[in-house]
Amino acid sequence: MNALIVGANKTPVLDHVGSSHFLLIDDGPLIDALVIPPRRKVVHFDIETHHLNPLHEMDYRRAREFISILDAIFPEGENTLTKKNANFVLLNALLEEPTRLDKLLRGDKRDPAKQDAYQKIATLLLSPVLRSVLCEPTNFSMKGIVLARLDRAVLGDFDCFVLASLLISQFEGQIIIPDFGFYGREHHTSLIRQERLVAGVGTLSELPLRLQQALLTVPQKIASRTTSEDAEILAKYRGFVPRTVEHSDFILEAMRG
Repeated sequence: MNALIVGANKTPVLDHVGSSHFLLIDDGPLIDALVIPPRRKVVHFDIETHHLNPLHEMDYRRAREFISILDAIFPEGENTLTKKNANFVLLNALLEEPTRLDKLLRGDKRDPAKQDAYQKIATLLLSPVLRSVLCEPTNFSMKGIVLARLDRAVLGDFDCFVLASLLISQFEGQIIIPDFGFYGREHHTSLIRQERLVAGVGTLSELPLRLQQALLTVPQKIASRTTSEDAEILAKYRGFVPRTVEHSDFILEAMRG
């Protein structure tokens, strides 16, 4: 079931962990506060020991999703002919049953599209962390509970965004992301359609407009120490009439968190 938590206080996210099969991506505090019943299968994703092959069980749907992730990682040049041609090169390469990301493509300076596609993959693998994690067979289960502690202060924004995006794409259960304002992109609207996203945002303005609008249609919307602007938006979606006692009380409670 979907849920949207808006505001600086992200702890209400934990109230919506109702499945034995979920992925939680967090920088630490909420993972530490999570109480998991005994005998549940739990994987603590660890960049030092775990590998995640993004090409595992590649098919047309997964190939399209992988390209959407690359577009989110490298948004520059959107809608240019070179980028469209590079995505075509990537799609064909992904459908040829590749096994290793570092062997997916070769550079070709004579062909701008092939060179652009190659440089995207090569740029990912310039990171020692990403090269280590992404270029070996997956060695942990994506069943049960996966807790991914991705600390942006330690790993940096780029590596955390790539790892989170690929974990989300390969996990088939509930997705819980307290910092969805950083990780969320438009292609994640599919998670809302599938009713398996619990998203926390500091402010609604952190989200791309299309994704923001999709999340605001989610019935479960929780205000938790919001800005006054977001409190007004959430009050409107709750059906409160401005300048009424109910409306004012909701705004104050939403901001108080």
